[in-house]
Amino acid sequence: MHKNIQGLGWLVRRHIDPISTGEFYTELLGLPELRRRDNAKARNIMLWAGMYSVIETIWMGKKYHQVNTIEDAEIIPIFRARNIVTAQALLDSHKVIFVSNPDYRDETIYFLDPSGFVVGIRPPIPGSDLAPDLEAESLWNKGTITVPNIINHQGNIQDIGWLRMNVENPQILAEFYNKVVGLKVLENNGDNGVTLHLGGTTTLELKPGGKTRLQPSDRKEVPDVWIFRGYEFSEFNERMIAFNVPIINELTLGGGKLNYYVDPEGHVFGFQERRKYNREDEKTHRIEDIAARQDWEINQETRQQEY
Repeated sequence: MHKNIQGLGWLVRRHIDPISTGEFYTELLGLPELRRRDNAKARNIMLWAGMYSVIETIWMGKKYHQVNTIEDAEIIPIFRARNIVTAQALLDSHKVIFVSNPDYRDETIYFLDPSGFVVGIRPPIPGSDLAPDLEAESLWNKGTITVPNIINHQGNIQDIGWLRMNVENPQILAEFYNKVVGLKVLENNGDNGVTLHLGGTTTLELKPGGKTRLQPSDRKEVPDVWIFRGYEFSEFNERMIAFNVPIINELTLGGGKLNYYVDPEGHVFGFQERRKYNREDEKTHRIEDIAARQDWEINQETRQQEY
């Protein structure tokens, strides 16, 4: 894991109706709502998705493209479900639209949210010795609450255990995310794909079946993007510049800095550093940001020994 990256920070899903979509994640997956805006200036909901990850559903003004197969999806968050039977029964009772999974070895259940984005739920992998799975087991068994007073409403969905990207060439993209971005390779299954550690309890899955797309000029051209939560923003950005990684947005926000980059197949990803807590600045008071930074600083000595 690159020394600047803590893990998956945000998954942003843009659509014409972000409010009902955000409420769907609370009702069916138990994701706690952190905050929302629903006015003339902005429409969005931010939900806690485990560890220090947030899903944001936000207004885009147009519908997501039609998804008929798993490979049609831009990215797929797959939630770690501690009781897959109970989770599926709830989905069945709400008559969600399921998306067929052609891989009989994959226990993931895929379905669509109200905006047409693909979501997955998957049981923990028994006996896995991979770092994110071991971390998830440890946290679950200890009953660890990473963000104070924030727990899943259903007590079943733990976190985003996997982030699936359907790509044209898993090997080329794995080399990019490993050598350029700095993610550690967990498993290389050749033509069947590669998995890398996104940090914490989350695995990045690069699966075959996708295709290279035209490079967007702005992150708003892509309805579904993911963002690293990290630190030492300038250092990470200089690394991307050194490797000639395209930068399509450079944003200075009230609570931090955020850049969007494009990988060799045209997938957009971001890197954001949130500002330190300041009692006088409410934009630095988000509980997930405070908890994430505290954890980062506590474990800083261990990371320094690794690099």
